[in-house]
Amino acid sequence: MIIHEGHDRAAKRIFGNVRTMRDVLRAFVAGEWVADLDLDTLRPLPGEHVGAELRRRRGDLLWMVDLKGGGSVVIAVEAQSTPVTRMPARTLTLTGLICEGFAAEAWGPGGQLPAVLPIVLYTGSSRWTPALDLAERVGPPAELSPYVAGPRYLLLDVRRMAKQDLPKRNLMSTFIRLESAGTLKAMEDVLRETFAWLGEDELTRAFLDWAVRVLIPLNFPDVDWEQIEDLMEGLTMLAETAKKWTEEWLAEGRVRGLEQGQRDMAVRQVRLKFGDAAAERLSSLLDRTADLAVLAEVGDWVIQCGDAAELLARVEAVAGSDNGQNGF
Repeated sequence: MIIHEGHDRAAKRIFGNVRTMRDVLRAFVAGEWVADLDLDTLRPLPGEHVGAELRRRRGDLLWMVDLKGGGSVVIAVEAQSTPVTRMPARTLTLTGLICEGFAAEAWGPGGQLPAVLPIVLYTGSSRWTPALDLAERVGPPAELSPYVAGPRYLLLDVRRMAKQDLPKRNLMSTFIRLESAGTLKAMEDVLRETFAWLGEDELTRAFLDWAVRVLIPLNFPDVDWEQIEDLMEGLTMLAETAKKWTEEWLAEGRVRGLEQGQRDMAVRQVRLKFGDAAAERLSSLLDRTADLAVLAEVGDWVIQCGDAAELLARVEAVAGSDNGQNGF
């Protein structure tokens, strides 16, 4: 996912979350084949299939999901705020690197490679004009176009989608509505509506971070400070509500279930991405913590780290510094 440097952290927290990607696939990818996806298996692309060249493309978000009847699909997400003429060629390169990562072993029924779905998430205001595949750009002789035409990418144009009826309780819908909000009040309304059903969650914080650190400076650079203060007061109220809800969950004993759920999710992601040995080591480290914020951070690290050694080094560093208190 390639985004302006200032967008990177907040955007990756949103689209690096499995719940967001499930909502994208459920509601914004057309085709009957989507119903054959086992969305419970959606996970970051396993590290052993991410070569050095692909790893250097730090902007791409790569996911993998199994098909119910066998086989797998790799989803590659890249975001753009301006049209990029060479996007068809970049998609071809990305798809080739993904397939190369799987070429060393048989994969799927009959040894096929996984299918690849490239997605371009476009947030710009001008019309997207680049071709959707190389076949649209190839010159004569026409007979040679099949030999050079690369894969077609799926364009998700946020500004155009904002004009459609968007599904309710969908995280991609929240992203679209925030991106297209024309006023600070509209932005606050979206955040309030989302918080009402999402509750206290890492994604709640991610959307707040996205709005305050990225969208307001980008879309409302000349807004007067009184309006910003009004919005911040509203966001502060959301934060206070989140704290109140967390206290209620703790009083009712529900937080233990949340902790265990986050631990289990992190261990499962590591098992799928890095294997059993790394998962067992992580599980022993996570047994020391009762801090939901730390557990959520570990979930981010699973996505960010290129190998198990890097991930476990981060976790062990936190465990060593805290010595088992206030988290690890």
